[in-house]
Amino acid sequence: MGRVELSRVMADEQGFIPPHSIEAEQAVLGAIFVDPGCLPEVSLILKKPEMFWRASHQHIYRAVQDLSAEGHEIDWVSVGEQLRKSGVIDQCGGSDALHTYLSDMSHSVPSAYGAERYATIVRDRSLMREIILRASDVRSMAMDETKSPGDVIEKLERDVFDIAAQRFHGETHSVQMLIQKVMEQQSRMREWRLSHDGHALPGLSSGYSDLDAFTTGWKPGELIVVGARPGQGKTSLLLNLAENMALDAHNRRDDGKGGVLVFSLEMTGTELVQRVICANAGVDLKKVKLGLYNKQEEAELKEATGRLAHAAIFVDDSFTLNLSEIRSKSRRMKERHDIECVFVDYLQLIKDNDRLDRHLQIGNISRGLKALARELNIPVITAAQLNRGVEQRSSREKRPMLSDLRESGSIEQDADQVLMIHKKESEDGAIDTNELAEIDLIVAKNRNGPTGDVEMLFRKRFTRFELRQNVPTNWATMPQS
Repeated sequence: MGRVELSRVMADEQGFIPPHSIEAEQAVLGAIFVDPGCLPEVSLILKKPEMFWRASHQHIYRAVQDLSAEGHEIDWVSVGEQLRKSGVIDQCGGSDALHTYLSDMSHSVPSAYGAERYATIVRDRSLMREIILRASDVRSMAMDETKSPGDVIEKLERDVFDIAAQRFHGETHSVQMLIQKVMEQQSRMREWRLSHDGHALPGLSSGYSDLDAFTTGWKPGELIVVGARPGQGKTSLLLNLAENMALDAHNRRDDGKGGVLVFSLEMTGTELVQRVICANAGVDLKKVKLGLYNKQEEAELKEATGRLAHAAIFVDDSFTLNLSEIRSKSRRMKERHDIECVFVDYLQLIKDNDRLDRHLQIGNISRGLKALARELNIPVITAAQLNRGVEQRSSREKRPMLSDLRESGSIEQDADQVLMIHKKESEDGAIDTNELAEIDLIVAKNRNGPTGDVEMLFRKRFTRFELRQNVPTNWATMPQS
């Protein structure tokens, strides 16, 4: 509904101010500037710029939508430039005033945590204005002697249903439509399986056949959490998985794209790459760090470097990343290199609003990573620390459980799969400290498949995980939970 139409209603009632909230409108726009990743959720609530009351806010929101549709970064500078190109900058107060206004909005909201709530307030005020406008039309129609009660009732019913429909931002599908979609998916999967002789995975391979037997490969939109206590190899496992996927993409794709993006919030990029090279070469990481490797090991390191030079592994080692930065960088790498997976090491180190309770922060982060997986249509794999309860239990009960995920049950809720690293103990109860450690990689949660254990060995000197029985397994023969 427009301001012109409402001005007609206001003319009949002096002093009437239509429902609106300038503060909520500023907050939702500011939240978008702080974290453009909230725009998909906001757009489901605020479907058109006209739902804003202030005309300048309508222009700003339209510019945000245009930038998003064109795949550009969204910030207050880009929005200002978009408004200039659209020729509406004077309607927003002029260039200098607009830039100050946009900058102030972007700094007035500490985080995008309340974006959906702000958007809901703006939508509800918009609906109240719509109700006022339509009620005025119905009133005028009822006073028209040429109209029958049936005409007025029909318009009233239609208006009520139209307005009610705007309150819901999800889509409702009939079961017949959903059945058709399921049948199409099944048909495409069957054709794909037949074209690949039934041996290839429908998702990204981990490089470990026994693990792939549980997951059938990691699918677009999935969030996978690898949980472990400090020092048990969660970073090494993530790097092994990243290496396997990147090398597989190089062998599988002819366009030179694909690969993985690794966010390391604990170690530097050089430390990570050194680990990957030593793991691939089978050379003692400690000896390499001290420069004590021999000629044979030097040759093996060079061969490993040559193999990995073709692997598309991108590393971001910023120590103070927040979720907004992770989203922005991931989008950029998806657009430029069509990355196939994002790794985060590790979840609890991601920054969030310090004013919130830590459990709420972790919940925001886990939901944000899940949203990132769905937005980019790729799997996101993150490490997560388990709490101290694992170590405090008796030796027979030290097998980690989902409840051991540190600080928030929302990690378990948001994850499609949860893998947990469990080091087996020797008969006297002491953790194995030999070169090889026996590991049970526990598939503790698997939303679309079975749960169970993958028996592995961890070669500590090389930071390398291997299957305990390295026998290829047909992924279609899935173990039962």
